[in-house]
Amino acid sequence: METKHKNILIGALLAVVFVMAVGYAAFAQTLTINGSASIDSTWDVHMVDDAEGGHEATAVGSSNMGTTPVDPTVSVGEGGLTATLTADLVSPGDSVVYTIPITNAGTLNAKYDGITMSGADFGLDSATSQTSATSTSGNIKYEVTKVPGSTLNAGAWDTIQVTVTYLDYDGQESAFGETAEIVINVNYSQAV
Repeated sequence: METKHKNILIGALLAVVFVMAVGYAAFAQTLTINGSASIDSTWDVHMVDDAEGGHEATAVGSSNMGTTPVDPTVSVGEGGLTATLTADLVSPGDSVVYTIPITNAGTLNAKYDGITMSGADFGLDSATSQTSATSTSGNIKYEVTKVPGSTLNAGAWDTIQVTVTYLDYDGQESAFGETAEIVINVNYSQAV
């Protein structure tokens, strides 16, 4: 009987040693990964107010009453994502069309998400659509013609047009004059 117990005990010890050897071999494997990856993409979407790349921001004024808006200007801020648009509108019916070139000088395609308008000339509540706003006086209307969702491919150019109009109401004949000033911030994200 003792021999039978000894054989069972030796068999059990051999089984434990075998399981330990298999377990050690399974956990002792080493996985080595060698290599590297690099991303060479750049993001550079910005508005232009000088003659960069042969494109230039313009402000063209017109009037229904023969007087031209005074000193319409475009001033693009640092980083090229914000622009200040100003003009002295002389008479009802005066308007200025600002054309601002936008370049995608990066290597990633961009999607136009719209603009954000701000400034002391109107309350933010009137700019909720981000395509139009009216001054707090109710005399000046700002309209953006570009519709969100378009793609600006890497290396390509596009424009945003903002029209500023001194509204012409019935019976309003004299020239009152009003200064229009708005800050626009262009919003782009990576196109997928």
